[in-house]
Formats: sequence, C-alpha cells, structure tokens
Amino acid sequence: MTVRKDKQTGLWLIDISGGVNPVTGKRRRHIKRGIKTRREAITLEPQLRIQKFGDSSKIKGITIDLLYTLTQEEDKNNHRRDTYLHTQEVYYRKHFMGYFENAKIDKLTPKDMEIFRQTLIKKNLEASTINRLMAQLSKLFNTAVKQGFRPDNPCLALRKLPESPQPIHYWTLDEFNTFMSLFEVEEYPYQLFFKVAFSTGMRKGELLALTWEDVDFSRQTINVNKTLVRLPDGQMSFHPPKTKSGYRSITIHKSLTQELQAWRDKQRELLTPYCEDPNTLQLFQFIPEPLNEFRVKRAFDKVMARTTKLRKIRIHDFRHSHVALLIENEESPYVIKERLGHKSIKTTYNTYGHLYPNRQKSLSDKLDGLF
Repeated sequence: MTVRKDKQTGLWLIDISGGVNPVTGKRRRHIKRGIKTRREAITLEPQLRIQKFGDSSKIKGITIDLLYTLTQEEDKNNHRRDTYLHTQEVYYRKHFMGYFENAKIDKLTPKDMEIFRQTLIKKNLEASTINRLMAQLSKLFNTAVKQGFRPDNPCLALRKLPESPQPIHYWTLDEFNTFMSLFEVEEYPYQLFFKVAFSTGMRKGELLALTWEDVDFSRQTINVNKTLVRLPDGQMSFHPPKTKSGYRSITIHKSLTQELQAWRDKQRELLTPYCEDPNTLQLFQFIPEPLNEFRVKRAFDKVMARTTKLRKIRIHDFRHSHVALLIENEESPYVIKERLGHKSIKTTYNTYGHLYPNRQKSLSDKLDGLF
C-alpha cells in the first residue's frame, strides 16, 4: 500500500515505486515519512510520483496548486535564490491561488488569460508589475506543458503591456549636503552610511553587507562581492551578487577614504570586546547587534522629519543621486555602468539616458572637496 501509517512514529508515510531505472537496471523507490494526516499523504502521493519519477498517471485533476508545487521544486533543484522563491510564493498566494483555485487547467485559453490580466489592471497595478505577474503565470503553464498536462501555454499569445518609464528621483549635491547637516553627533554611523551611498551608488543591501575586508585603503577602493538579504523567515543572510557584473571594485575619493579609516579605529574601540575579528564587522555597525535595513530606514525617516526643505526620496534614490552627480561632473556612461554593476551599457542608457548630454570626460578626483 503506497499510503500507510508509520509504525515507529504513528504518522503517515508514502512508499512509491517507479519501476526499473533504465540506466542502472535497479528498482526505483521513494519513501517520504513524517506526514501528519492520511488526507495530506493521499494528496501528496501523485505529486511525488511526478517529481521523483515523471509519472503523471495517478493525477486525476490538474490544479494550479500542483503546477506551483512542481515549478517551485524545479526552481529549488536549479538552485534559485531563497529571495526569488519567496517572491514567487507571495505573487502566487496573492494573485493566482484564489483566482484559479477551481479552474480546469487543461481547458484554459488565451482569452481566459486576457480576462485574468484585466482583473490585475483593475487593481491599478503598474504595467511593469502586471508583466512580471503574467511572466510567472506563464512559467506555471510551461510546467504544465513539460509534464504533458496540456499541449500549449495560453499565456504566450498575449503581448506585454507597454511600460511607461518611471520618473527618477534624486538629490543634487546641495540637497545632499543639507541632508548631511541634519544629523546629530550620535547618529554619525548612519550619516556615514548615506555618505558612502551617495559617493558610490551602491545598493542598500550591498552597503549593509560591507565589512572591513572589502575596503582597500591603499588603492582607495571598495570591493562589492555580496549583499545582505532578508529571508522569508525574517533572518538576514549574506548572498552573492545576482550577476557577474555585480562583482565590482568602486573607487572612492581620498577624503572619504580617510574618514572611513578614522571610523574604523573608533568602531574598534566600541566593538572589539564583542567580536572575535573586527575585520568582519559591518562597516557601519556601532552596536554588537548587526545593522539591518529597518534600523537604517528608521534613522532616515527620523532625520527627514527635521526639515520640510528637501524633496522626498527613497533610500534607493541615493543610487540615482550618485549617477546624477557623475553625469553633472561629465563622467562617461561606461564608467557609470561599471560603478553601478549594470550588466550592459544599454541598461545604463535605458535608465538614465535622458540625463546624458553626451559627455565623455573622466571624473578623476573631482569628488574630492565636494562634500
């Protein structure tokens, strides 16, 4: 019997056979234990047959939940990031699960996909968001095609919605200096965080992942090789960059290099008693607990509440502000691409092209003395 009680634990188990392995000639068998209820085991059995042996003969009705489960399993086997899997789960539960709960997956048509997309449009979602959601839905139907549940993907007949370019918000150098003047003395680590953000164009997660091992004071560079991400369980974890271009070395100006050296010495006075190796401390850490995005956001909001003179921007917009500063100082878009870690110069132009006056000079040491 494929579904039965485990005599050792009192829970349920699934014991399935996949016939003979055509390569090794050995019998294929898979046992899954620790299932709480018989109903859960019966539901899970046909999914396991597909995942382990590619056997869909026991499937009585194809559901959207089955497609999602199989797609997630494939993504895990392909070593997709935890953050990616979490995002896919959020999209699925929020937009797909309820809508397609009772759908006959093998009967859905391109017209049905268009009707679903209209429901997303009525929610006033951005076109870019709707396109991402439809891409994920298309991925689920690709799984259906791979497993032989239907002959085609009904999403492929739909063209992407046209996306309007999003306005870029940024601060000028004067606005940034005004922001810097609002910090209290005890808030210096956060002030330094935003100064490095404005000076390098690094992403928030990249900044939070920096340790002193990533700073080369002799060459005046910061090496970007990881990012701090929040996992679905709320834990923070260091992850490598998503692409090869994400690994990069960013030159910093002399005055910032000196300021970082001074802060490193001060930080060691504060935190060396609490750590084994001060080189592994986060650059902007000032208490024994790690610095996270929530602390930075609270500090940013607190400082912004002290003025009504500055335009409202997000922390991510310090990245845009850095680019605006480089363009103002006639930097080459190729250099900007390298500093930002873009995959291509086309990405840089698509994002910031309207700001470029076709300048090609080198920035060199122009940042020194500006702030």
